[in-house]
Amino acid sequence: MNRNSIPTLIGVFTSLLAIWALHKFLIVDDCLDHSGSFQYNSGKCLLENGQVYESNLATLAILLYFAVGFIVSILVSSLIRKLFKIKQ
Repeated sequence: MNRNSIPTLIGVFTSLLAIWALHKFLIVDDCLDHSGSFQYNSGKCLLENGQVYESNLATLAILLYFAVGFIVSILVSSLIRKLFKIKQ
């Protein structure tokens, strides 16, 4: 692994962490908006009447995850290259 690929690798891992946090926020927030309680051990949203709530945000979330992942990855790798003065 050469020195030029390390900032990109760190950027990708950082974007994966950002996507994971965003996913968790979107799922829990959507559940609470529908007066449900999010069960963290099962990852499901239970409504007050006992039904499991299925979110309609899937298509929008995938587009959002792609955009956030791409932007975070580029920003982090560029910042690391500038901080450590690594030329491309």
